[in-house]
Amino acid sequence: MAGSIDFEWRRVPFEDGDTVASAVHRTGVRTWNRSLKYHRRRGLYCLTGDCSNCLVNVDGEPGRRACVTEAIEGARVRRETGSPGPEWDVLAITDRMHWLMPVGFYYKAFIRPRWAWEFAERMIRRATGVGRLPTDGRFEPKRARTTHCDVLVVGGGVAGLAAAIAAAQVGERTLLADEGALGWSLSAPALQARIEELSAEARAQPNVEILQGHSCIGLYEGPSAALVGPHGLVEVEAGRVIVATGAVEAHGVFPGNDLPGVWLGRGAARMAVRHGVAPGNRAVIVGEGPEVQDHADALRDAGAEVSLVAGRVVSANGRRRVTGVTVETADGRRSFACDALVLALGHSPRDALLRMASGLPVGGAGDVVLPGCTPEEAEASGRRAGAGEPDAPSYPVSWPAMEPDGYVCICEDVGVHELEVSWDEGWTSSEILKRYTTATMGPCQGALCGRHLAFFAESKGAPPAATGLTTARPPVRAPKLEDLVGGVHEVIHKRTALHERHVSAGARMDRSGAWQRPGTYGDRREGYLAVRERVSLMDVSTLAKFLVAGRDAAALIDRVFPTRVRDLAPGRARYLLALDEAGYVMDDGLLSALPDGRYYLTSTSGGADRMEAWLRNWSDRLDLSVHVVNQTAQLGAINVAGPHARDLLVSLSGDDLSREAIGHPGHADVTVAGVACRAIAVGFVGETSFELHHPRSRSVELWDALLEAGHAWDIRPHGLDALDLLRLEKGHIYLAQDTMPDDHPGKLGLSWAVEASKPWFVGKASLERMAALPLQRRLLGLEFDRAPQRGAPLSVDGRIVGRVTSCGTSEVLGRHIGLGWVRCVDGVFPETLNAGALTARVAPTPFYDPEGVRLRA
Repeated sequence: MAGSIDFEWRRVPFEDGDTVASAVHRTGVRTWNRSLKYHRRRGLYCLTGDCSNCLVNVDGEPGRRACVTEAIEGARVRRETGSPGPEWDVLAITDRMHWLMPVGFYYKAFIRPRWAWEFAERMIRRATGVGRLPTDGRFEPKRARTTHCDVLVVGGGVAGLAAAIAAAQVGERTLLADEGALGWSLSAPALQARIEELSAEARAQPNVEILQGHSCIGLYEGPSAALVGPHGLVEVEAGRVIVATGAVEAHGVFPGNDLPGVWLGRGAARMAVRHGVAPGNRAVIVGEGPEVQDHADALRDAGAEVSLVAGRVVSANGRRRVTGVTVETADGRRSFACDALVLALGHSPRDALLRMASGLPVGGAGDVVLPGCTPEEAEASGRRAGAGEPDAPSYPVSWPAMEPDGYVCICEDVGVHELEVSWDEGWTSSEILKRYTTATMGPCQGALCGRHLAFFAESKGAPPAATGLTTARPPVRAPKLEDLVGGVHEVIHKRTALHERHVSAGARMDRSGAWQRPGTYGDRREGYLAVRERVSLMDVSTLAKFLVAGRDAAALIDRVFPTRVRDLAPGRARYLLALDEAGYVMDDGLLSALPDGRYYLTSTSGGADRMEAWLRNWSDRLDLSVHVVNQTAQLGAINVAGPHARDLLVSLSGDDLSREAIGHPGHADVTVAGVACRAIAVGFVGETSFELHHPRSRSVELWDALLEAGHAWDIRPHGLDALDLLRLEKGHIYLAQDTMPDDHPGKLGLSWAVEASKPWFVGKASLERMAALPLQRRLLGLEFDRAPQRGAPLSVDGRIVGRVTSCGTSEVLGRHIGLGWVRCVDGVFPETLNAGALTARVAPTPFYDPEGVRLRA
């Protein structure tokens, strides 16, 4: 439906199927942008979203590519580069001052005097950039979903559709994604009919799903892919991937190659075919190949006068736009007057996805592996790929010559001269040329200039290792940040097997990391007193649980953790810390020694994935023969705690549960209420307590049996609220609440958990260096004269020296207690502080049962 858009405060009509670029091009606008560095004019070029020449602001959103942005009634379109605007830009004077900004100048300038950088930075920020970010906070909430398929096909052209059909016909679940509508980028009308036929055939397949308007921005291990669509992010887990993203015509490098009026062949033809608009009144098409005549016919049908020329472009002429071209032909050098120069110099495959998928089951089809192939060849290639036999890439062995003074990277204003200077300065490989010159690092991510960089290095005689395309990294297409955070607001709740039991008991379910856990069952005091006076249950299935076995299991544990391991006998357990290589505490847990040199390891809730990766990483690095089995999801765990905890278990088990059989800290395999359990004597709450680790499928059965038998002692379950006070009374820390990322054991008062005499463990060298430095900050126990508030600043004589990290009022102690960070004041840690209006005094921990008599009962 036709309508109009608001282009810089004037009404511009558009027709059905128009983009912002085609509608505005009809009005005679030729300059769309100013370049980043030299503020040169930029005009429409590729018309497929591959270059950054037509970035505009649409309805307050910067960075939109006008050539692929649909014209919508009432849309407000603004060009944002240039001062005061792109038509007249006073900063274009920099194009005559190249000597002030030589290649790599940002590494060489503004070093001295240092104070000048603050002013230079402000000027550079104002002079560069592609638009202003909106600051009004408007955004459209996006969702994320995950889907699975046997085959993912990226690209909905002839090759992609043929691949999807072939894969579906052999029974594979197939997902086809295209960043536009199917066939949206076609520049030849003859292809449209075939696209429609293939599209109808694909849609008729019951196991084919088609997602239009979805850009694949990256491929990852799995293989998995990220698709950005109009309504959110789609994460695809696929058995294999077929990339059918096609190709663009090669970017020509010659003087004037970045002037408005220079077009890539398929872009010019697309403007003519799809929008009925000629790129210019007089067009010169330079190039050879089967598509050149198609381009010429398309431009003539749109009303342009067309000249076909075979040869090498020497220069494009003109100041504000192209007015002519000089071509080296077989008959010599000739000049042609024109207002549109169309380049058909070969094809550059859009193969970034292929190049980031090395070692994955990912293949290509069509132009992306056979650049410049005919539609029939593309379709045949797609069918082979769909059947599981993709073509090997067949890339050009030569590339259009680069003329002096031409621009290689039109995003970053990097010319042939800059490459020559960089090479002479010693940057002699395509990878470091990229970093030094910033070529390929602009919005197009090397889609146009990447191969020029590789062929330049090759032409200089660089060894094979120094040539080739630079590394391809996601994102292939630039997404919006709101697209990337799609689904963040959709909270994923992990539930234990006892979730419904907690809800039916009236528990308030709180979020603990990714888990849903009971905060309280109505009265925190009831659960707290049950632990201190009788017996209580807590669902601790969220703990990370690992079985570590194998010939080198003891070696791995001994070398990764700072804990003593070699003297830990089967049936005994020991507290352990996990340190990173900087010596900082990253996790803690309990290590239980099993027979036959195996170990059972538990660590904090929510840390299972990190701990597993940590153990596997060090096993590989140390070349150890170890099996690490993550049993977190497989096993449930229930903590039975309180003075009558042992009595309760004895009533449900025929096994020896005496203090001699399972003392603190220790463990044993027992059967409780008919459920096989590993009972671990722990002391986190400061009372006799046993964690019963058991098959998750029997959690409900065990929980119900414990509650039923516990009636004799007026049993009550407790949740996180009670646990917070119980562990605080024992002075135990909560990681991430009481700790900071740079805390080593000494700051936390946990040096006793480090066996410094061990010859080596992860983080030991760092601990030794830090031990030589005086402590400036420590986590200390605190007592308050009134009920404190967590997070309250701690001060001495008005100077803030710390904060309260945990606090509460202990009923059994009759005191207000807490933990807090305290900094050294004049070389001494203060003993008395102010916590807002309260007085805090440093107190030793544990506050409750400091000798540990009760937990060993």
